[in-house]
Amino acid sequence: MVTGSRRGRPYLPVGTLSISTSRSVSRIRTIRGCAAPGISLGRSSIGSSAWRRNILLVGNDVVDLHDSESRPGALHPRFDVRVFTPDEREALSASASAYPLRWTLWAAKESAYKVAKKLDPTVRFLPRDFVVGQIAEGRALVMHATGPFDVRLYRTDRWVSAVATLTVAHPSRTRGPFSAGRVSAGPTGAGLISTAVERLATHSADPSRTVREFARAALASRMNLPPWQVRIAADRGIPVAFWRDRRLPVDLSLSHHGRFVAWAASEAPATEPAA
Repeated sequence: MVTGSRRGRPYLPVGTLSISTSRSVSRIRTIRGCAAPGISLGRSSIGSSAWRRNILLVGNDVVDLHDSESRPGALHPRFDVRVFTPDEREALSASASAYPLRWTLWAAKESAYKVAKKLDPTVRFLPRDFVVGQIAEGRALVMHATGPFDVRLYRTDRWVSAVATLTVAHPSRTRGPFSAGRVSAGPTGAGLISTAVERLATHSADPSRTVREFARAALASRMNLPPWQVRIAADRGIPVAFWRDRRLPVDLSLSHHGRFVAWAASEAPATEPAA
């Protein structure tokens, strides 16, 4: 939930998030593939049209459901009104699992925002502008002026995580009510997506550094590269992966909250070089 820029939830009491580290791991993976030998590397910036064309942009978020700041009593009295649309609030009121649903909706909005920010650096995170129009079967559709976005949702009894990509086509690009239904997938063949959630158990490590180390090791392993030759830097606050001094053909998103860190990455198809 807290990104590398340390932007947290709005309307919460001022305070420092509880962050911890350990080797205990809770990991999820989606659409996997073999590392491609002979990958093409480039120096493209996130904002270039060639980069957006060849790489499936990705955004992620994680929420620690057991963190004290996630509890209803820690929220501003008008948190739901300021964050959720009337339809989303109605769904929360009708849900028997309103607590995890609240943070699932939040994670969907935040992950979509991270993709929107890559498309348009002027976009601000105004939660009600990111409208969850549909949610079903572990997926959500989030509507926004820069969208719509296809969001994959993951949940345990300890955390919720969301991974968003830009949806190229959908039957409706207008803002619709929160409802159950089918959610369209992202562009087929646009790239492989990997994601993981890691649990931390001590208070000694910097979560931003920890999540970058996890992501760096995973990317190096997938691409058959020495881990010490892979580094993650920031471009306008957005994480970017490099091999030596060359941009890797992946799009990367990082998040951390409470006891958990999470990363997500999409890879360009081996036949499509990064610009």
